Amino acid sequence: MSMEHRLKKRCQLSLDVTVRGHNGLSLAGRTRDISPDGMFVELAWRAVSANNVVEIEIPSYGNLHGWVVHVGDKGIGVMFRSIDSREERFLGRLLSGKFAA
Repeated sequence: MSMEHRLKKRCQLSLDVTVRGHNGLSLAGRTRDISPDGMFVELAWRAVSANNVVEIEIPSYGNLHGWVVHVGDKGIGVMFRSIDSREERFLGRLLSGKFAA
């Protein structure tokens, strides 16, 4: 049995996203879970390395910014950077389930 190390609960969330890196990299992915602190994004291939800053775009809805803290076979773990008020409202909608994708 694995032990949860996060302070804030993760919510299961499956949405198509685009992951953009500062170097122009753009990858299609799918969210697996999200918390107030970050999210896990499933990617078909590992083209993003740890410690890179990324933008997560949920097409037609909004963007969140963070840095890659974990890279695995199935995707990347992203920790959100300082979130502005618009991103905070958007994240609140995602976490509350008041979001229709």
